[in-house]
Amino acid sequence: MTHHTIILTIAAVLALSACTDKNPAAPTLTIKVTPPSAYSASETIHLVGSFNDWALEGDKAYPLKTEKGELSVTIPITEKNVFFTLVKNKNWQLMPANEMAKSQCIYLHKATGGDAEMTAHIPLWTGDKPLKTAEPSLSGSIIQHKDFTLPQFARSTDIYVYLPKSYQHNTDKTYPVLYMLDGQNIFSAHLAHSDEWRIDELLEELTTAGTLDEMIVVAVPNSAQRWVEYNPWDFKDRDGKAAQGQGELTIRSIKDTLKPFIDSRYRTDPQPASTGLAGSSLGGLMAIYAALEHSDTFGFTAAFSPALAIENMDGINVLFEAIKQQQTIGNSKIYFDIGQMEYGNYEQIEQLNSLLLNKGFKPENLKLVKDDIGRHCEVDWSRRFPAALEWLQAGI
Repeated sequence: MTHHTIILTIAAVLALSACTDKNPAAPTLTIKVTPPSAYSASETIHLVGSFNDWALEGDKAYPLKTEKGELSVTIPITEKNVFFTLVKNKNWQLMPANEMAKSQCIYLHKATGGDAEMTAHIPLWTGDKPLKTAEPSLSGSIIQHKDFTLPQFARSTDIYVYLPKSYQHNTDKTYPVLYMLDGQNIFSAHLAHSDEWRIDELLEELTTAGTLDEMIVVAVPNSAQRWVEYNPWDFKDRDGKAAQGQGELTIRSIKDTLKPFIDSRYRTDPQPASTGLAGSSLGGLMAIYAALEHSDTFGFTAAFSPALAIENMDGINVLFEAIKQQQTIGNSKIYFDIGQMEYGNYEQIEQLNSLLLNKGFKPENLKLVKDDIGRHCEVDWSRRFPAALEWLQAGI
């Protein structure tokens, strides 16, 4: 071997070493899982998340393995925030639930730069029989109106009304009103589909501290036909079939029936500037619709993680198309937010913001919040609620 060859060989080794040092092996996360007591070894449990495109099949699949009596799986950490959940028997209807058999929010691991471990205890799977009953968790003054009739849908539902602390003794004061969709999830863990928003606890704490102004909150539960009830436009359903959206009737039920009742029964400020509508997911889509089509009633709206991917049978995004076709623009304030993992990026929420601005909405009337650790669940919507309401209240 010549002297020149030796030098070239050493240089190549050093270059390879330098390259290796710059690209060390990715750190790992080991997740140890305690399954429900009824777990059988014949059941499969898969870890799915942002790290593997939520895949249950193929090379990206991560089934849990039993080792030394423990169920665990190890994944590479390639993201700052790792979102994941678990799926039983490759069935998306069988996911982690708490002891009340209510679905849990997906898990979040914040990477530290090194190898890590975490544990996940699964009391039940969704659909299992509850181990215990969720206790009522109401705070402050909440009044229930049982079997309130909504003629627009020929149905009745229980309406819950939160009254501020000063309502009983400050009898000359009128209050803004916020109507909230998916009302069964707003105040009580006993009624909630999964976690509750804890709006009553938040308002009790934050109004006492002076962080938020007092207001009345009206919780309006959805029906079993939520996908139709909370879609303002005709759409393609989850089975790929044409469905007729009845979101306009939902808004009419609040605007023409519920709001007049609330305004006559309680000391409200009925003006549009003091009347708001809030919702999440499909309810968030409805909040944006209310700002577009019913700004004469709802002066402020809050759309938490709005559903941004609903299409019609022609594959056209129904929300984006509706904004493009909008003829008149009201003065509603719109708060809207999203978690980065919900759609994998912020492209759609940024497109929504651009469309609203291009259509004529004033920048000061729009508030877009991007939440890098936001998930699609009540826990995170509740976390973002105080700041959202603080911004919406400015100017009321």
